[in-house]
Amino acid sequence: MFCSECGKPAHGKFCSHCGTALVAGAAEVEEVIDLDHEVRYESILKLPEVRAKIERSASLAKKRLTGEQFLSLAEKLSPVPIPFEGIAGVLQPLYASWGIKTGKERVQQVNAPVGRVIVRTLCSLARHGQSLQAVTQADDGCLIEATLPSDLFALAGKLIVGVHRNGEQTKVNGATNIGGQVYDWGKSNRCLNQLFDDLAREAA
Repeated sequence: MFCSECGKPAHGKFCSHCGTALVAGAAEVEEVIDLDHEVRYESILKLPEVRAKIERSASLAKKRLTGEQFLSLAEKLSPVPIPFEGIAGVLQPLYASWGIKTGKERVQQVNAPVGRVIVRTLCSLARHGQSLQAVTQADDGCLIEATLPSDLFALAGKLIVGVHRNGEQTKVNGATNIGGQVYDWGKSNRCLNQLFDDLAREAA
């Protein structure tokens, strides 16, 4: 560090040559992130160990047959060609606009610090192929929105996870929303089960 007044090398709080108070430059200030208590999404993502965990989780994602792929196969196997896939693409948003939807919501306490639960949430989404869509920052945590991929039971929807500090523990609110369908044949419950199972243990 160099003194801004006399330009000579200096260290500590004051220049030993002229006595001017020393101010560290921005490049010299290193942010220390305490993962256990950190709630800022962007700061958490800066940590190399966090990024490595997310990448490892994403590598474990299994490729599944989507609802659209299933409908496409059904169309090819039908003795009388009916554009099921095209119909589904039109009807789902139409039904959704009418307020037809399905979904589940669950609130649970997780016995872990908020920062680590945010990391576990991101790893869970990556592992299950639920692509991140949006993050809303709050003072005590964040709201994470991801795509709920389509499968044999239901077309694509949303998974919304609210992660908030609650003392030394973390309050998590998980909700699914699948527009245009009345039933999801247990998809929402299975999705929330795997989410909270993942949040109960440290990501690899």
